[in-house]
This record gives sequence, C-alpha cells and structure tokens, in this order.
Amino acid sequence: MNHAENPVSDSMSHHRTFEILTAEPVPSRRKPRHRSDEEKARLVAEAFSPGGNVSAVAHSEGLDPSQLYAWRRKVLSSGMVAPLTEAASNPAKFTRFSSFATSRNLAP
Repeated sequence: MNHAENPVSDSMSHHRTFEILTAEPVPSRRKPRHRSDEEKARLVAEAFSPGGNVSAVAHSEGLDPSQLYAWRRKVLSSGMVAPLTEAASNPAKFTRFSSFATSRNLAP
C-alpha cells in the first residue's frame, strides 16, 4: 500500500493540538423583586432629598438606577411632588481676596 492509497496515515503522523472546551452553567436570571408602594416612595424621597444621588441610592438597594429614575419620572408626572423652582432662601455668598507678598517673603 503506497501513500496515495492511504492518505489517513500521513495526516495521523503530524502533530496536532487540540483545545478542550468546558461549559459552565449559565447563572439563572434574577427574579424581579416586587417592591411595595411604600418602599418605592421611600427610595424616591431619598433620591429627591438634598444631596441625594439616584445612582448611589439605587445601588445601595440592589436596584438598577434606570428603575429609580423611572419611578421619579412617574412621581413628577403625577403632580404629587414638584421639583424645587424657588431660589434658596439663603443664597451662597462668595468673597474675593488677594494674597500680598511681603518683603520678608521676597528675600532669598
């Protein structure tokens, strides 16, 4: 039997590398958590509070920020609350000052 008659023997003599793939189970999707209206109201109020940060509030509760933004939009559109439109009763005041160099600071 010559080489032309048995091509398989030639391919078997070459070094081959194989990659072994392993499969891991896909984690199951998290079930949606149903929050009570009171809990939603608390989270929205916390997000609306002075210094409140929607993303920080959402992440602290294991909630996607887009969901909290949606609840905020719903509350605003309902007319139950309104964003602050009045100027602060005690506006911030700024002072300008200059620093003067003395002859003592200029000496080498």
